[in-house]
Amino acid sequence: MAKFSLTKVDPNKLSNEITDFGPEACMECDFSGIIPIDYFQVKPEINNEKEYNEVKALVKEKLGFETFSEISSDLGGLISVCKCPKCGSEEIFQDF
Repeated sequence: MAKFSLTKVDPNKLSNEITDFGPEACMECDFSGIIPIDYFQVKPEINNEKEYNEVKALVKEKLGFETFSEISSDLGGLISVCKCPKCGSEEIFQDF
């Protein structure tokens, strides 16, 4: 069983290709103001569904999020998490 670690990544260290794709609106309450997003490097990288589920459990335990988005990056495994500041939903529409 792989032991995963999550390390917060400063968005300023990421390429615009990554940070330009972000939260636009909450699909639960239609909030379209600023929705904070955080990025985390996952080590080792996720390679299969079993590992994905392990990381999902770790994200819930350590960060309090039920969902995350996987992102391709030169850092290797990268995920993002965001939550509506108005209603707390994680059902966020993300786009460029």
